[in-house]
Amino acid sequence: MKDEARDILRAALLTESARSISLVAAIRTRMSALGGVELEFPPREAIRHPPELDN
Repeated sequence: MKDEARDILRAALLTESARSISLVAAIRTRMSALGGVELEFPPREAIRHPPELDN
């Protein structure tokens, strides 16, 4: 059964459509049918210094 699952996955990954489109493009294509998604990213903060553990 494992071999059959591997064969199915291998065949799916080797198809021309799987190689011709990137993951980002595939996600955008699916989301565009729903109107897309606009995310608000929080502002970046300065890198914090690690705590000192020498107590």
